[in-house]
Amino acid sequence: MGSLGRAVVPPARAPGPLARALVRADDAAAKVEDAFLIAAHAVIALLVVAAVGFRYVLHDPLTWSQEFIVGLFTWLIFIGAAAAIRSRMHIRIDALGAVFARPSWSFMNWVGVVVGTLIVAALLWAGLLNASDIRGVQTPMLDVAQVWFDGALPVALALLLLHIVRILVERDAAAVFASQLENLDAAAGP
Repeated sequence: MGSLGRAVVPPARAPGPLARALVRADDAAAKVEDAFLIAAHAVIALLVVAAVGFRYVLHDPLTWSQEFIVGLFTWLIFIGAAAAIRSRMHIRIDALGAVFARPSWSFMNWVGVVVGTLIVAALLWAGLLNASDIRGVQTPMLDVAQVWFDGALPVALALLLLHIVRILVERDAAAVFASQLENLDAAAGP
């Protein structure tokens, strides 16, 4: 156990051929995620500034900009959540972490991963059903399919599942929902 009762995350294991393919797929997804997050931040910032300028300087508002910004922000939030799991930068509230760090309770890491993965899978299923239900719905201002915006949930959850599987393959169940701070504490030693 690391300092302050935090669990020590084990080092990465050497992957086999199937695991290496999974890691390559996850690495490729991570590059796309990161590029998207950077571009989405930039586009949102530029559109907000442009919308303010058009509204208050030119007195000719960009009526479509709010809808586009909200849709892009939705993608930003969900893809950002998947990226947070991948890079272990998410928030974890763990009231029982010190208890489960004991060897006799280590199976609870697997219980947490199974329950968490089932929740993500159920949300993915619900997101896919929602996308199917709104297939023909158009947005009011942009007049594009609403599924382009609502599709953020299933895409991000699929990425999140990919990241969870990679962490399981490379490390173990204790590392899946461990945060960056726990990794830093483990590296610093007791």
